[in-house]
Amino acid sequence: MLGGRYRLTRELARGGMATVWDAQDPLLSRRVAVKILHPQLAVDASVRARFRHEAVAAAKLSHPAIVATYDTGDDGVAYIVMQLVEGPTLRRMIDQRGPLPPGEAADIAAQVAEALDHAHRHGLVHRDIKPANVLVPPDGQIKVTDFGIAKATGGDEDLTRTGTVVGTARYLAPEQVSGDPVDARADVYALGLVLYEMLTGTLPFTGDSEVSTAMARLARAPDPVRAHRADVPPMLDAIVSRCLARDPDDRYASAGLLLEALEPAREPPSGSLPAVPPMREQLAPGPDPTIGVDRTTSEAAPPPAPRPPAAPGSGAAAPPSRPPRRRRGRRVLVALLVLAALAVVAYAGSRLLDDGGGGDGGGGNAEQTAVPIGIVGAFDFDPDGDGTESAGSSTRAIDGDAETTWATEGYNNRDFDDPKRGVGLVVELDAEHDIATVEVATDEADWNGEVYVSDVAGEALEDWGSPVADGQGLDRLARFELPDGTGGRFVLVWITRLPADGKLGIAEVTVDG
Repeated sequence: MLGGRYRLTRELARGGMATVWDAQDPLLSRRVAVKILHPQLAVDASVRARFRHEAVAAAKLSHPAIVATYDTGDDGVAYIVMQLVEGPTLRRMIDQRGPLPPGEAADIAAQVAEALDHAHRHGLVHRDIKPANVLVPPDGQIKVTDFGIAKATGGDEDLTRTGTVVGTARYLAPEQVSGDPVDARADVYALGLVLYEMLTGTLPFTGDSEVSTAMARLARAPDPVRAHRADVPPMLDAIVSRCLARDPDDRYASAGLLLEALEPAREPPSGSLPAVPPMREQLAPGPDPTIGVDRTTSEAAPPPAPRPPAAPGSGAAAPPSRPPRRRRGRRVLVALLVLAALAVVAYAGSRLLDDGGGGDGGGGNAEQTAVPIGIVGAFDFDPDGDGTESAGSSTRAIDGDAETTWATEGYNNRDFDDPKRGVGLVVELDAEHDIATVEVATDEADWNGEVYVSDVAGEALEDWGSPVADGQGLDRLARFELPDGTGGRFVLVWITRLPADGKLGIAEVTVDG
């Protein structure tokens, strides 16, 4: 418990300066992210000052595209309390998907530019814009985070000495590399690098070390984006080139002007986006952890935008009757779908061999040819409780990685307590499908469960109708055989009895037609 108020529940990420925790704020009945400075760094007064400066700088800003800062404290442990945001970092997204469609990349860059314009108008230059500091929530509202080295424009509110290089080497503006004074145009340059990377999958400057990479931009201009990717519109290539001008006077004079230039090129995703490994979890490992996310605290709903990829698929937008907080964008990525499907099949086969056949959730027809169905999303289901059940980690159950799990909360009664009948996990398919089997790989055996299928994700268990399969005393690989003619877009794995220790982790859900 920090500050007599924030109860830490689990670690989300660890970086070079701090650790980020998922925490409960009982006073306001909400989840938050708590960033804690590493004890070994806390002995340095200048580091503690920079850490507190991050909270003070970010607290001045209130914008949908900037992670909100709620509180800070130092009662033996230096910490910052922030909004918990669901979604991976842009770093993770690029690493998983490679180059993004030009319109989508322009849309993400425009949202970051809007956030920077807000910060600049309030007198702050971020100075460390990079993919790891941009979160991509499922609702499409980009979030910029980590104002730890922000500098007040036109003043001396800077925690570094003159001539000191501040920021991440690969995303520094030339004036930062030279140790010269910086203004808002340094953020424009960094955003130009991020846009270049979104479009090409690589950065324009590389070297044998971080220093040589940073110095390269002082010696030459970058190659045009279209030299790497011909389908990028010339207008967008020209925008990137202007952002990356070595002389700040040749760049856009403000993030607001960059935003105006990007508007015609924006194209928010309208199709099905493959899910990227979750981040609430959310933080890509690195020196500057960002924040984990929570479906309940990130409610902005602009046009649907990139969702992180995990088990890809394709399909239409969510049905109108779907709960608003489940909104998510989608885009078809056939290649990723094929790869993910193969990975899931290989994973399921290996687990079946490891577990000697696994459990059977409703009969079995091992000879049936399975056709993997694409899964584009997952979310927790706790209608009889507080409405959330390990919300931010739900997509771990569809990321194709057996080492990551979505886990229930811990319960003293493995059969739950009245009126709670159970908890569940909902997976969303890329479209409506006829479903033959549902396989659930877990970290423990001896659990009871049911499977429901529906065209709409209901808010209450009764909205799902009757279970189409069930099983008792299930093994770590449970296979539910569904009746012929079972079809829908949403699959609910409903847990009615937990293993003996009162907790169950789901490593992977696989749906076959």
